[in-house]
Amino acid sequence: MNPRIDRDIAGSIDETESKQRFPIVRSSKPADPAATTADPRPEGVTIVLLQDVLDAPELGIRLLHGDAAALTLPLHRACTTDMPDPTRYVSAGSLVFTGLVWRRAPEDSEAFVAHLARAGVAAVAAGEALFGEVPADVVDACARHGLPLLAVPDDVPFSSVIEFLTRRWSGARMDRLQTGLARQRRLLAAFADGHALDELLARVCREFDVPAWLFTATGTLVAGRDTIGEPVIDACCAIALTAPRLPAETADGHTVLPVGAALRDRTTAWFLVLGAGAARSEDCVDAFTELATVAALERVRREDRLRAVWDTADARGVADTAGATHPAGTPLVAVVVERAPTGTPEQRIALRAAVHDVLPSCVTGLDAAGRTVAVVAGTESAVVATLTRRLGRLAPALAGARIVAGVSSTCAGESIDGGIRSAESAAAIARGDAGPVSVRAAELDSAVGLLSAVPDRVRRAFADRTLGRVLDYDRRTRADLMTTLETFLDCDGSWRRTADRMHLHPNTVRYRIGRVEALTGRNLAHIGDRLDVFLAMRALG
Repeated sequence: MNPRIDRDIAGSIDETESKQRFPIVRSSKPADPAATTADPRPEGVTIVLLQDVLDAPELGIRLLHGDAAALTLPLHRACTTDMPDPTRYVSAGSLVFTGLVWRRAPEDSEAFVAHLARAGVAAVAAGEALFGEVPADVVDACARHGLPLLAVPDDVPFSSVIEFLTRRWSGARMDRLQTGLARQRRLLAAFADGHALDELLARVCREFDVPAWLFTATGTLVAGRDTIGEPVIDACCAIALTAPRLPAETADGHTVLPVGAALRDRTTAWFLVLGAGAARSEDCVDAFTELATVAALERVRREDRLRAVWDTADARGVADTAGATHPAGTPLVAVVVERAPTGTPEQRIALRAAVHDVLPSCVTGLDAAGRTVAVVAGTESAVVATLTRRLGRLAPALAGARIVAGVSSTCAGESIDGGIRSAESAAAIARGDAGPVSVRAAELDSAVGLLSAVPDRVRRAFADRTLGRVLDYDRRTRADLMTTLETFLDCDGSWRRTADRMHLHPNTVRYRIGRVEALTGRNLAHIGDRLDVFLAMRALG
């Protein structure tokens, strides 16, 4: 037969290109006629089985090889081919019709059937017109490879069988559509009545006896009651963020379904994960796809609530909002998260939303540089571990950009401003790290690091007491004492190096530093006084 005709016939009767296929169950046991009398379909599920072809009296098709399990195989497609190597013209789950034109000698049967078995077809339907019957070598080859074999009488054209299957598939599609609409109406009604998303997910899981989970792109669990390991979540997140289209399947058989617009910024996406093997049932996938529509509504609802929380935090300030949210004495941790390069306003908002996914109870704001500043109850080590794992899952979707985060040590309400400064310093260090995502904890192994954890009002008061008169003198005289002092400290107190860097005479440097000492009451030749002045300058920011 012409290969082009093969492709046209196969394409014209394909039930659906996008559905997941059932696994092929094969056996070399002889046929059991008694097993053909019971309908194996679950109640309410409409699918086309190999048994349906045998049960149609007008077709007169007989089973030459296959057991009871073979008769329960769902058929999704019919292909007609007489090519010696039919691999290009058949697909998994197909019922393959052949007129046996390819058979020139008995040994040809082994090669033809082996090709079909490797392609994963559901069954073979051989016409009897050419030889008056299906040759024994064809039957034997199908038995060796575990392929069910049907005999099509010489007076029954393949087109009649294909028309029969097409009508059944059309009816099955309509039944599934009606069942899906009814199920979706029930889910929407339950959601409108206030039933939680976790409860609705549990209902569908019980209906199909399939575990399932609803996640954000960072792997934060939204709904789902079964246990699932972190490595599985990692794999599912990677698929959800990188697959060219969804649904998609992980290497271990978990199915990932989109929730809402899956191809927009996936770092803010939600997705459903079905337990391994769930994709074998089209009705199951349809049901969870309908649930995903309801989940998309919940996602929009949560986004609206989050925006309201943001407005409050932005109006009051992160530190004040966090202090008012948590009881006095609650251990708090400050976090600064940024995208490098900074990105668009939408990307900054997406990163802020991701921080809320990772740290659901946090208070956030955006600083002048567009960074997300967060305050959350907890400990430094726990926050670092959570950020590292969950923000790390966004790496596949960053497309060359980076996410860096700094985490402060534990602070109380009155020292939140200091914690934020400490987190900013840690984030600055994280920028120098390699890799798409870096999280750094603040280091309190230096005087500057210790100062950053001091409450902001205390730090400002210290700076004003130490350098206030110098600042006032500069404002009145423009003597540039502060610049000279900063350069002098940066040059380790060297008059010559300071003069060279500022292009001044050393005596000018000595005069200016003398004025600083007179105004501050500190002797910069003494290490303690010099440290006080250095820390005061750092406190000024």
